[in-house]
Amino acid sequence: MKIAYKTLTYCGKRRENNEDCLRVIPEENIFMVADGMGGHLAGEVASSLAVEAVSGYLGRALRQEDVQSPDVLLEDAVQFANARVFNESQTSEEYANMGSTLALAWQNDDRLYIAHVGDSRAYIFNKKQARQLTNDHSLVGNLLREGAITPQEALNHPQRNILTRALGVEDRVKVDIQVFELPLPGFLLLCTDGLSSYLAMDTVLPQVAESVEPDQILPVLAELAKESGSNDDITGILLWEEEVSSYE
Repeated sequence: MKIAYKTLTYCGKRRENNEDCLRVIPEENIFMVADGMGGHLAGEVASSLAVEAVSGYLGRALRQEDVQSPDVLLEDAVQFANARVFNESQTSEEYANMGSTLALAWQNDDRLYIAHVGDSRAYIFNKKQARQLTNDHSLVGNLLREGAITPQEALNHPQRNILTRALGVEDRVKVDIQVFELPLPGFLLLCTDGLSSYLAMDTVLPQVAESVEPDQILPVLAELAKESGSNDDITGILLWEEEVSSYE
């Protein structure tokens, strides 16, 4: 199966630096986005460290003859990245308490593996429907799952940026790993909260898929998020099967 993809990242309004980071390893069909947090440049450092550490770990492991199972390999890679960010946060006051989210997709043979920490998200969608594959590790995510607030209230909640889990905050982190059989029914989207926190994604994603060509989906989503008030950094990776031209 040949995977086509597009990427997008840019610095939010009134921000001096982009604290998001993305990484693509096309030869291994590995894709990831990360959103850093921390004062001054610490967020930018954390997200960059996270994707570099995961990329380096997976690259080295996949070159070995005796390769671990994908889910074990992803767990180890994310824990390695967590340790890198955590250890760096201990080196100076400037980096204290920095951390990063991570949303990663890996197509391995006939399966798709999703690894996830924080509130960056993974979605599958087509022209008819959308489904969020990840659960936000955040205060608002918890409130949603408990039924204490509605999805619309979540979009405007004053505490929507408070995370309950992130890379580098502690010396170990719990990683959510899911496995899906391929092919998926449409597009796969990885994105940071500068996009997903400002749009009703369940309805917007199918509408955009219906309206524009695949290579325009990310730019259109980004513009819609900005129109809805996003001043945050926005980053996304869109994937789909190259041979499939229609996503009904």
